[in-house]
Amino acid sequence: MTTSASGQDPDRILVFGDAVFAPGEPLHRAARRLADGLAARSGRGVDVTAVPWSSWSGQTLLSAGSGIHVANYDVVVVCLSGSVVHSRTTNTALAGAAEAALVLVDQLRPELAPTAEIVLALAGKEDQSALVHALQQARRDLVVLGVDTDVVTYTPPLFLEVTHLLLEQQRARAGSPQWIRSTPQPIQHRYDAIRRLDIVDAPADAALDRIVQHMTELFQTRGAAITFLPVGRQWSAASLWVPRGTRALQDSFCRSTVLTSGPTVIEDAWDRNRPQVARRGRIRFYAGHPLEDLDGTRVGAVCVFDPSPRGEDAVELDLLRDFAVLARNALYRR
Repeated sequence: MTTSASGQDPDRILVFGDAVFAPGEPLHRAARRLADGLAARSGRGVDVTAVPWSSWSGQTLLSAGSGIHVANYDVVVVCLSGSVVHSRTTNTALAGAAEAALVLVDQLRPELAPTAEIVLALAGKEDQSALVHALQQARRDLVVLGVDTDVVTYTPPLFLEVTHLLLEQQRARAGSPQWIRSTPQPIQHRYDAIRRLDIVDAPADAALDRIVQHMTELFQTRGAAITFLPVGRQWSAASLWVPRGTRALQDSFCRSTVLTSGPTVIEDAWDRNRPQVARRGRIRFYAGHPLEDLDGTRVGAVCVFDPSPRGEDAVELDLLRDFAVLARNALYRR
C-alpha cells in the first residue's frame, strides 16, 4: 500500500509495521499522515509504502516485502514490538534482543541501495532505553528510536524530524536512491510490473477515462493520455484526441518520459533547432510525468499534448504528478 503527498521529486519511505503510527488507525490513513508531515517539512513530494508486519510473527522483512523493489526507497523503517522488546531486563536478554533485531535488518540490507538509511523504531509501554542503547552500541549504521505506545496519538514528532533530516542528507550523497531513481530503471522491472497490472489490451476503464478528461479541462489541451510501455509498443489505456490503443514506439514521447523520475516537457516538437526530437504527427506541445506502480517502478506516463506550441511553464508540474498518483491509485482499485 503506497500513499503520496503532492510535490515534485518525491522522497520514498518504506515502513514495516505500525509502531510509529497511532494505535488503531488504518494503515493507509496513517501512511498518508506521515507523507503529509514530511512534505510539509521538505516542500517536496513524498511517497510512503506501508507493509503490514509484526515482530511477533516471526516473518522476515524479506518475505513481508516480497515483490517490492526496496532499492527504490531512501529510508526504510522497521517497527519492532512485542516479543522483541518485551521483558528484556538482563544484559543477556538485551543482547539477545539486539541480535535478533540485527539479523532481521542484515537480511534486508543487501537488497537496499548502498546509502539507504534504516530506522529501527522500538515500540512498547515499558522503557526501551536500555535496548535502544544496546542497538546503538552494536551498530553505528542504524538509527534507533524508542516509541512509547501509551502516548502515541499521531506520528511522533521526533520520528518525523529524524526522517526529514535523513532524507536531506540523502540528497547530497552520490549513488543515493534519489540519484538511482533519476536514471533509467531495469527495463525488465517495467515489463514485469505492467504484466502484473494486466492493463495492456484491457477494455476501457471509466476511472482512467475520467482522469484523462479532467486533465484536458484543467490544462486546457486538446489531448491527454494514460500510457504504458510494454515490450515493443506503447499502449494508451485512456486517451483523448489521439485514439486509445497501440502506437509505435518511434512515435512515442512517453518512452522518453519513462526513463527518468521527473517530468518531460517539449515546448515545440516541430522546432528543428531542438535536438533529439522528431516531428511526430499533429502533436507539437507535450508534457508528461512518469506513472509508477506502488514501489516506484515506472510503467508508463500520464501526459497532455496539443497541436499548438506552448511555453515550458504552461503546465503546473506538481499537478501533473498528482494526476499520475490518481492514475496509479485507480489502477490498484480495479
